[in-house]
Amino acid sequence: MATRARRAAGMLVLAAALPLTGCDDDGAIKDGGGKESAAAAVEAARSYQQAMLDRDWRAACEDRTERLRRSWGADTVAECVEITDTPRLHDRPDARVSTGEAVEVDAFGPHPAGIGLRVTVEADTTARGMTLHTALRLVPGERGAWLVDQAVNLDGAGSPGPDAVRAALRRK
Repeated sequence: MATRARRAAGMLVLAAALPLTGCDDDGAIKDGGGKESAAAAVEAARSYQQAMLDRDWRAACEDRTERLRRSWGADTVAECVEITDTPRLHDRPDARVSTGEAVEVDAFGPHPAGIGLRVTVEADTTARGMTLHTALRLVPGERGAWLVDQAVNLDGAGSPGPDAVRAALRRK
């Protein structure tokens, strides 16, 4: 039970923090089927982040790989929903989701190669604004769906670029 509580606390921190185009030869998705895959991955990332903002835990948990759910102590989608369904201190109904450039990312540790991108959550409130950046690794799942396999908070101000996304997904 204590392990589940610690993992739930970790999920709370993640839930609070979570809130394309081609370019030159830096690993960015350029053309052909790669752009279609990248566009599908970007849409999956936006859908995942929006589900998190909307507190649609079932959709968010279904958008995660089994490996990611298990790393958070959830063997099933139902357990993932139970762990994730924790109250957040500052829900922001005015939050908006945006994404950065999709880039190819190599396999790292238990994570397979896939597409990495920055997802940004911005909220303008009367008190003060909030901007949170997260690097997501998306990998192909069953039936061609893209699933979130890794989520890492990005540090710093501004809008972190593809190199920051790659670096973050290689260090955790």
